[in-house]
Order: sequence, then structure tokens, then C-alpha cells
Amino acid sequence: MKIAGAPRVILAAVALCVASFGAAAAGKYDGSAPLLCIPTIVNECARDAECKRVTAERVNLPHFLKVDVKAQKVLSEETGRESPFRNIEHLNGNMILQGGQAGRGWTMTISEETGTMSATISSDGDGFVVFGACRLLP
Repeated sequence: MKIAGAPRVILAAVALCVASFGAAAAGKYDGSAPLLCIPTIVNECARDAECKRVTAERVNLPHFLKVDVKAQKVLSEETGRESPFRNIEHLNGNMILQGGQAGRGWTMTISEETGTMSATISSDGDGFVVFGACRLLP
């Protein structure tokens, strides 16, 4: 017995499953909505010294960083500072942002699944490694 339209129903079901998987595969921290990231651990490194753990205040790093992927910038509303980025890559469940400003280059990696964040900031002679967490902004 042949059912009319069965191939269409099967194709529609397969398409729905694939679309659902694609939506589930993309993490909620993929940059489709703005993120608020909070640096919790900051390590300062100098060319001629060992790295040491410091506070965000000591290295003039804001407490809250808004990451707006659509506008391609990281900004601090508390300080009014912002840093643009030009490179965005999604790789193995991570969103990787890269930018540079005032003689420094930086890379921020955010887990698209958990929102955990790590970043490096470097210039001639010093650098910082930052760890933290991000959450979705409404």
C-alpha cells in the first residue's frame, strides 16, 4: 500500500530534525545577543618577571565588560571605554574575538555553551591573562 505524499512528510520531518539540531548545536553564548562579562582572575606578566595575580583595579581593567558582537566592540559603561574588534571566529564551541587598540592586541575566547571567558592582552614588554564568566544581556 502506497501513501500519497509520504516522501514529502519524511523530507519535512528530516528537515525539521536537522533545523532543530542546528539550533541546539549553536550555544546560547554565540554572540547573537549582547553579553556581560566579568573578569574574576587577572594575571599580570612582564617580560623580565614572573606572572603574578593582581586585581582588575590594579591594571585598570573594568569590572564589567559588555560584548556586543553585532556592533563589533567590547565596552565598559562604567568607564566609557570601548575597544573595537575586527575578527570573529566560531571554532569548536568557542567564539573567538580579536582586536587591538593603543598599541595593544587582545584575544577573547568565550565558550558558546557555558559562557566561561578567557582573554589575553599584550603589548611590547607586558601582558595580561584574564579569566571570567559571561551572561546574556536582555
